[in-house]
Amino acid sequence: MTPLPLIFNPAARGGRGRVPRQALAAAAQEFGFRLEFWPTEKPGHATQLAARAQEQGLPAVLVWGGDGTYNEVARGLLNGDTAMLPLPGGTTSVLVYELGLPRDPVQALRVQLAGKKRRFFVGRTDRGQVFLLMLSAGPDSLILYNLPQFLKRHAGKVGITLQAVREFFRAQLPSFQVACDGQVLSAGWCIVGNGRFYGGPFAATPGASPFSPGLEAVIQTRHGRPAALPFFFAIPFGAHLRQKGVVRLATDKVRLESSGRVPYQLDGDPAGWLPVTARASEDWLPVWLPG
Repeated sequence: MTPLPLIFNPAARGGRGRVPRQALAAAAQEFGFRLEFWPTEKPGHATQLAARAQEQGLPAVLVWGGDGTYNEVARGLLNGDTAMLPLPGGTTSVLVYELGLPRDPVQALRVQLAGKKRRFFVGRTDRGQVFLLMLSAGPDSLILYNLPQFLKRHAGKVGITLQAVREFFRAQLPSFQVACDGQVLSAGWCIVGNGRFYGGPFAATPGASPFSPGLEAVIQTRHGRPAALPFFFAIPFGAHLRQKGVVRLATDKVRLESSGRVPYQLDGDPAGWLPVTARASEDWLPVWLPG
């Protein structure tokens, strides 16, 4: 039987997200695969494990974890023949929503193994970083930057919510500039989407698609809590695009700059400080999806 590694993060959901090993192994066997379990041991290890699978010529790897783990694995598989099959094992696993997969991990495995290979194009930054879903700066990146790791690991969405309440009532929220398609806009929040979904099954950038190169930028040009709070609560309903001061642009490149220290995030993890340029790329990740 063909080996099928499952790269998993033992710390996902603070260790509460236990891999259903027997059920996944049985489902893999139905398609002629022998499941192997490859745990990550440190940041960046998932990329090394994915590269090993590619070097061995394996057709696919499974990934159990959150969007940060998916991002690490993707970096080891770009432009190759080994496909990434994500399973929902993290706090939100937004990529699973983006691919239209079931939230049950065994069903997600079955539909992917029965699917066909497709190219999932990724975004890049001028720092060489890769993002599958989005790059953003604003209150969300501030929340993630200041979020204590123990809260993220052991409280999940509740911990993020508690940190969000704290950040939204700080004295000052981020302010920066966005340069895109010849325009320079003052912004309090900017979401650059490679895909549609953000923070869960919420289409923050509904015009973006990872199955063709290109990005969509949604920019809140107003500043402070009076703009940020309504924008934040409108995203789950798709009403954020109709709010005052919101600009929506289809683009290949977005530059974010600031005179102060403003963090940005990639795929739900803190990634650095402005300035940064996000761009569409021709680099792609193989995935298996239902036809």
